[in-house]
Amino acid sequence: MKERSYQRLLLLLPPHRTVASGSRAQLSASSVVAYLALDAAGKVERGDAPIPLLPKASRIELVFDCADVFAAEIDAPAISATKLQQALPNLLEDRLLTEPADCHFALGARGENGKLPVAVVHRALLTRALDALAESGLKPRAAYADLYTVPAPADGTLAVRIDRGRGVARTGAHEGFPFEIESGVPSALTLALRRLGIKRVRAFGREANKLAALSNALDAPVEAVGADFDPAVQRDAVNLLQGSYAIGGRLPGLPRITARSLRAPAIWLGVAALTWIAGINAYWYKLQRERGAIDQAMQTAFKSAFPNLDPDPSLAVEQTRRELRTLRARAGLASSNDFSALNAQAAQLLAAAPIGIVTGVEYRDGSLRVKFKQGAVDATLQNLLRAQAGPLGMSLRFDPDGSVRLEPAGG
Repeated sequence: MKERSYQRLLLLLPPHRTVASGSRAQLSASSVVAYLALDAAGKVERGDAPIPLLPKASRIELVFDCADVFAAEIDAPAISATKLQQALPNLLEDRLLTEPADCHFALGARGENGKLPVAVVHRALLTRALDALAESGLKPRAAYADLYTVPAPADGTLAVRIDRGRGVARTGAHEGFPFEIESGVPSALTLALRRLGIKRVRAFGREANKLAALSNALDAPVEAVGADFDPAVQRDAVNLLQGSYAIGGRLPGLPRITARSLRAPAIWLGVAALTWIAGINAYWYKLQRERGAIDQAMQTAFKSAFPNLDPDPSLAVEQTRRELRTLRARAGLASSNDFSALNAQAAQLLAAAPIGIVTGVEYRDGSLRVKFKQGAVDATLQNLLRAQAGPLGMSLRFDPDGSVRLEPAGG
């Protein structure tokens, strides 16, 4: 049977320090964690399972207990993200319960009020959770505090989530606190209701009815929503997987690729491209000048040798060949395209051909045309004649009627 796959899987990590015993919850690859699985239809399934046996999902999200993550909105200067990351430890030092050097700082998007959302978690806690998941081949795409599982206060309504005798209340866009419900009405929740002027409480989670039973003591009606969490509010969360922990969308061991990280390579690539284009154009211009100089030298030599001829460059080569033949004839020198020279070379070329296949010889315009009997020259003989023509310094071309035209190579 095919295993069911979900769109989102929220792993609800236990609090790092339990209030009752003061012991630390050490997360490992074999730890049993609570989860909320959301399918494509929007249905939520809750459960508990060891990390290696968790359901498959397209997106995995780590949800830390509110007591383990400091979240708030601060007034921060409008400087670059890199400089702001360096300044955060000093800005938040008096509000943290541990050394800033041991903490990991994450930034959210600056709100309309100009304040900057920040989230701080102990570096060892985040590293241990990611290592425990990595041993089972799981790579979370986000990590945030559980206060982002319920909506922010609005219209005098406070949202809380209760599960396993422990709850979290979201008192602001990026603020919240945990509370215990096993011992009766939580005093922290009562104070928050009075301070914020809350008129109604909406309770999420499987133990929402426990808080609903305390409505009279809270002096505010409690509505049990009947849902484990609000799937739409996580978009407001400050994702802790930033900087060196940003593993989503990149290969292990490679730095995260962002628009800022690509800026410098893009600039250098543009400079290299412009340099290459400029170099190619300069080289092309140099070749054009050299070509012009060679053409000018050739025309000068042609005009000085044959002053009475047309200096058209397109006719210079053919005219030079013709005039050289004329000069050789006047001097009594045999030319390579004379009939006697071509006829002697044709005799050497056809020595390997069968006797009696030649039917006629025609000499015209410095070339010799040899005609053969119909069908006497097959492909084998043609290849043989071509192979022997080169060493003899001859160029041959077969016509459609089977005859061959012979002339000096390069003539």
